Amino acid sequence: MHSKIALPCALLALAATGTGCNLIFGIEPGTEGASSASSTTTTGSGDGGSSQTTSGTGGDGGDGTGGDDGDGGDGGSAGGTPQCPPSSCAVGECPVTQIPGELGSNAKGMVVTRDLVLMASNQAIVAIPKDGGAARTLPGTLGFGDTAWVTYSGGQLSWTNWGNGDVLGISIDPPSSSPIQIAKVPPPEGEHVVTGFGRIASFGDSVYWATQTPAAVWRAKADGSQALAEQVASGEQVIGVAVDATHVYWSEYFARQILRKTKDPLGETAEVFAETNGYPSALVLANGVVHWVTDGTGAVQSKATSAAPSAPPFTTTVDAQAIAKSLAVDDEFVYWTVYMNSEGKGEVRRAHLGMGDTVTLATGQPYFFEIAVDCGSIYWNVNNLEAEEEAVVFQMPKPSN
Repeated sequence: MHSKIALPCALLALAATGTGCNLIFGIEPGTEGASSASSTTTTGSGDGGSSQTTSGTGGDGGDGTGGDDGDGGDGGSAGGTPQCPPSSCAVGECPVTQIPGELGSNAKGMVVTRDLVLMASNQAIVAIPKDGGAARTLPGTLGFGDTAWVTYSGGQLSWTNWGNGDVLGISIDPPSSSPIQIAKVPPPEGEHVVTGFGRIASFGDSVYWATQTPAAVWRAKADGSQALAEQVASGEQVIGVAVDATHVYWSEYFARQILRKTKDPLGETAEVFAETNGYPSALVLANGVVHWVTDGTGAVQSKATSAAPSAPPFTTTVDAQAIAKSLAVDDEFVYWTVYMNSEGKGEVRRAHLGMGDTVTLATGQPYFFEIAVDCGSIYWNVNNLEAEEEAVVFQMPKPSN
């Protein structure tokens, strides 16, 4: 079980009252196009100059895709742009497929490359071929700890472990079975380093990540050329991290803020980039806009990196009965998972960027967790944070409309 770090959030409260998900069943395409219970504004959106996105269509990251990373990180695709056939299904009609095979347990971070879905699954990284081949443990990733969060950039997968401060990496393109230790977090006196929910991001030649003990943001060269991580900032409860060419951004959970610092040279003090509606967790930086989700209020929000710090963020939705957990972005939409809605079910939702037109794409058993997208598909996993359960991953085509 990976929920030992106390978070006063609705997500964990919901998990504690859930019925569990030992058997996955009843995943259905979304059948309603109506907006969720939400509060929408029209301020704070726009474009900047970031190449950090979340759909897997860019060669080695570049100007294409990724999750919480800069140079195409958390979902970028290596080796060129895949050819995705046009979708043959509309909203409410796209089939949902459970990916077969042994996928470990306690599923957490996911990224997509051109050929693979890569997922942190307790003790190792699991590689799931997109062509339908058998899932397998990625060689070179077993035995380093309880893998938690991942980022992908420049052909390299980098990951953190839940219960220690080690950050590791391995080449995916070209493939390698020899991992490198990127850096260690120096332990505070009398304490043990715990990454916990702290995410990881990549940009250029560096990797950035958050730890919960100590509560801080760190960075190191992705090639493993420095033994100890450099501290970027300290905080109270840091979770999400995102990076672009000029700044590193992070979510300060208890303060309900997104903070940032200049990174080259590293700024002396943090700037409040945005005040958030709820406790911010996961971040994505895509095409010059920072996107985040919050615990407690189920908000999905965004703000252009070029906007003034005093400018309010754009709010796609607020739904305290449908807690948003993870998000991904492509050139047209923001996608997010609902850990549990008012009916005790998980959901995948979507809205146009800069709009509040929320629709439900899929509904099923509770605990929809991490999400990733590429040019043609949406992937998400299931994780009951209050139980030890087998990992489950679902896939559905992106709707044509």
